Amino acid sequence: MIKLNLAISAMLEKLNQAFSNLWDSIILNIPNLIIGSLFLTIFIILGYFLRLLTRRRLFRRIQDRLLVNFIGRLIFIIFLMIGMVLFLNQMGLGGAVGGILAGAGVSAIILGFAFKDIGENFIAGFFLALSRPFNIGDVVEIEGIKGSVIALHFRNTHIRTFDGRDVFMPNAILIKNPVQNFTRDGLLRYDFVVGLDYGDDIAEAGKVIMDTLRSESQIEHSGELAPFILLDKFGASTINIRIFYWVSSVGFNSPIAFLQTALMNKVVVELVKAGFTLPADIIELKIYQEGKPIPVSLSGSGKK
Repeated sequence: MIKLNLAISAMLEKLNQAFSNLWDSIILNIPNLIIGSLFLTIFIILGYFLRLLTRRRLFRRIQDRLLVNFIGRLIFIIFLMIGMVLFLNQMGLGGAVGGILAGAGVSAIILGFAFKDIGENFIAGFFLALSRPFNIGDVVEIEGIKGSVIALHFRNTHIRTFDGRDVFMPNAILIKNPVQNFTRDGLLRYDFVVGLDYGDDIAEAGKVIMDTLRSESQIEHSGELAPFILLDKFGASTINIRIFYWVSSVGFNSPIAFLQTALMNKVVVELVKAGFTLPADIIELKIYQEGKPIPVSLSGSGKK
C-alpha cells in the first residue's frame, strides 16, 4: 500500500512538472505567437487586397470574369501559404517546414495516388482558366447538363440549370468531354417542320412561309443568316418542309425560349389563311373480304 501511494505521488509530481514546463514554454513563446500571428494576418490582408486590385486592373484589359476570378483566387492562396510558412518559422517550426519540403518528392507520390481526382481537377481548372472555352454567364451543355456558368473554382465549375438546380461539375469532366457553348458567338440556328397536303401547291406555300419569316423582326435577316426553307421528305401523309432561321443567343434564357413557339404558330396561321391544309396522319385501311359487308359498328348505337 505504501509503495502504491509512493508511485501515485511520483506520477502526480511528474505530471505537475510537465504541466509547469508546458506553461513556462507557452509564456516564453507568447511573443513569437503574437509576431507569427501578425505575419499571418498581414499576408492574409495583403492577399485579399491584391486579389481585389488584380481583378480590378485585369477587368479593364481582358474583360474575362472567369480568368480574372481564377487569377485572383490564386494570388490570395499564394499569400496565405507565405503567411503560414512565416508563422511556422516564427514559432520555431522552421525545421518542420524544411522537412515537409524535403520530403515533398516522396509525399508527392503517395498523395498523388491518394488524391488523384483532386489533383486532376485542380490542374484541369488551370487549363480551363487559360483556354477559356466559356465565360461567366455563357450557356453550356456538358454530359447532358445544360445551364449558365456561374463560376470556375479550383476543383469544380458551378453551373445553374434552367430548372433551378445548382450543379458543381468536376473540372476534369469539362477537359475530357465536349463542351457545347450556345452563346459564345451570339448566334444560334433553329429549325422546325411543317407538313403540307400532297394536293397543295408547294411553291406557293414556300412563298407564304418566306413572307412570314421576313416579317419577323426577332430573327436574323442579313447575308448568310437569312432564313431559308428546304423540302425535307415525302411522308406517308404529308410533304414536309423544314424551315431554318438564325437568332441572337444573347437572350437565351428568356425570349429565345418562346420565339420558336410564336414563329411556328404564325407560320401555321398564315398557311391556313392562304387556303393550305396541314393534314394529320392518314391511315389507309384495306379489307380483303370481297362480296361481304364491311364490319363497321357505330359506337353507342349497338347496330352494325
